[in-house]
Amino acid sequence: MSTQRNRTIFWLSAGAVATVLTLVGWFLHEVNQELDGKAPVSCGEAVRFLQAAHPPETARNKKCTRGQWQTTWYNIDFQTSRAEAEAWLRTTYPDARVHRDCFEADLCASPAAPADGSDNGNADYLSVDIRFEERDSAHVNVSGGTTD
Repeated sequence: MSTQRNRTIFWLSAGAVATVLTLVGWFLHEVNQELDGKAPVSCGEAVRFLQAAHPPETARNKKCTRGQWQTTWYNIDFQTSRAEAEAWLRTTYPDARVHRDCFEADLCASPAAPADGSDNGNADYLSVDIRFEERDSAHVNVSGGTTD
């Protein structure tokens, strides 16, 4: 074999190996995001699963994620004013009892998921935490998942 042919075979083989390793790394990264609950999803999908209202128009830093292992869970995070955060919570989950003696939040609620007796693909349990930040700002985290 000629030296040129050996070089060509070497570089084609190296390119194929690099491509396979890149694809495997990308796949493992995606799986890890799912397991950690950090896989990005559309906020519309998260809102449907959590049976929530969309964040207020003035909300900032909106982030919606999903995780899955033996159950499925979604999170919605956003920042808004304190008044808008509390109003959003009360209009989104009007029957939820809002507590002010929360472990890691200034306001929290565990709204009851609608019990229609069917597996509708939505969250079985819900949790809302609102942490007050500087000035008039609030950080809202809505999470929920399935129990089976």
